[in-house]
Amino acid sequence: MAENVNITIKAFDKTKKGFGTVTAGLKSITGAVFSMRTALVGAAGLAGFGYLIKSSLTATDSLAKTASKIGTTASALGALRYAAELTGVATTTMDMALQRFTRRTAEAAKGTGEAKGALKELGVDAKALNNMPLDERMLVLADAFGNVKNESDQLRLAFKLFDSEGAALVNTLGLGRDGLKDLLGEARMLGLTMSDSAAKGVTKANDSITKLLSLGKGVKDQFSAALAPAIESVVIQITDFFTA
Repeated sequence: MAENVNITIKAFDKTKKGFGTVTAGLKSITGAVFSMRTALVGAAGLAGFGYLIKSSLTATDSLAKTASKIGTTASALGALRYAAELTGVATTTMDMALQRFTRRTAEAAKGTGEAKGALKELGVDAKALNNMPLDERMLVLADAFGNVKNESDQLRLAFKLFDSEGAALVNTLGLGRDGLKDLLGEARMLGLTMSDSAAKGVTKANDSITKLLSLGKGVKDQFSAALAPAIESVVIQITDFFTA
């Protein structure tokens, strides 16, 4: 009987030791898994953060370059885009409308172009309007459109000023001077506008990233080109071998 008890105790001791080893192994594996998960989450977080930064740089770069093309500031264009979005106008539509409006205002100031008659009908001095910042011009127009009660006339005048994009801007101008001014102020309060100096800094940074990526692509392409003859030779030898 005593002999049987002794055997049982030894077996228990061995089993306990085995379980201890397994438990320690499981702890080690679990620790490694959690460390890997932490590393992956961190890497994903960094990648996501990097993507957000790059997206922001690209968006601001586009804003600054579009503003320069139109002849306004990044701050003014950013605020007008915000007002457009809240009145159901796409950013690309607003950008094109403002570009055409800027050109037509300049023509009207010289006594020519499509907008000349429309501005006269609205009671707006073309030369004075042409000398104003773009966001102020839009406020003047919004004020003048408030005196046009007939919706068909509003649409007709908007076409003269903004071309085919004018139809979309009827709602924006329909806010009136105060309504549009409030939205432009909101955009600045929400940090959606950016000074020209800050926008230029972003543009330089984004251009630098583009140059860096282009350098990497150039190195990759040159390396691939250098390997091409060797790859061709290997493929020919393999083909010849299997064909034979």
